[in-house]
Amino acid sequence: MDVSRSTEIRVGIVSVISIALLVIGIMLGKGISFSPTQKSVAVRLPSSGGIDAGSPVVVLGVRRGTVTQVRNDDGSVLVTATLDDIADLKSDAQAMVSILEITGGKKLEITPGSSTTPFNPSTEIPGRVAADIGTLVGVLGDASGDITGLIKRLDTISMAASDLLRDGSVVANIKTMTSDGALALTDLRMFMQNNRGALTSTIQDLKALTSELRESVHRNEPGVSRIIARTETVVKNLEGTLSKADGALANVDTLTTRVSGMVNDIRTNKSFLNALMYDEKLFGKLDTTLVTLQKVLKDFGRGGVNVNVELGHRK
Repeated sequence: MDVSRSTEIRVGIVSVISIALLVIGIMLGKGISFSPTQKSVAVRLPSSGGIDAGSPVVVLGVRRGTVTQVRNDDGSVLVTATLDDIADLKSDAQAMVSILEITGGKKLEITPGSSTTPFNPSTEIPGRVAADIGTLVGVLGDASGDITGLIKRLDTISMAASDLLRDGSVVANIKTMTSDGALALTDLRMFMQNNRGALTSTIQDLKALTSELRESVHRNEPGVSRIIARTETVVKNLEGTLSKADGALANVDTLTTRVSGMVNDIRTNKSFLNALMYDEKLFGKLDTTLVTLQKVLKDFGRGGVNVNVELGHRK
């Protein structure tokens, strides 16, 4: 009885230890940790990218935690993950869903960031989904139609080029153009060889002329400056004269306005000048008076004036 019970106890202990090791192995395989510094972070993705609960979370290639939840939220995907430590994460941390192995599987890779502000666990880490083999295959499938059309167009172009080259006149024209181009290059080379000395001399003359022009400008710069200063003075004087002329014109305008006003007053008021200029009766009387006065003056000139003056006589 004692031997049998001892054996049962040993078997039970071995079984418990085996179960505990199995549970620990599963936890280690899933990345489950009971670290006291373990924190929960939220990652916002445009799509899940194939990641699910239990996927590993790595920081700079080092496994640091596990994805605990993946759910749709407000038109995007919200991923919740637990990390052993987030002390090195910054406020500009980024996340990316990438392929875990060539055979399959996904991982959530977090880049800590470079900001001086530490990461706040109550905020979300923005993330994106990296292209994988499946995505590339889908893109190639979408582009296959365009590639087929492009190949057909290239085939059409090659056939047209073949037809064009079969035409003897086109080939002859191409040969002629090539020959003419070669002759032109030969003529240009010969021209350069025959006139190298003249061209060199012309370039040297241009250099000398440029140097002389520079020296002339430098030498005559004070005189040019004086001419410019005098020109500026003349321009200022002309501006003053124009200002005075403008003032004189303004005065003339004022005088013209006043004369017009006076003429208008003479024309409209009942004054002597108005009557003299516009009253025909008064003008006739003045004319008669002037004629009479003229006759009197003529008589005075012919016979003089008889003046009878009594002095000291009393009636």
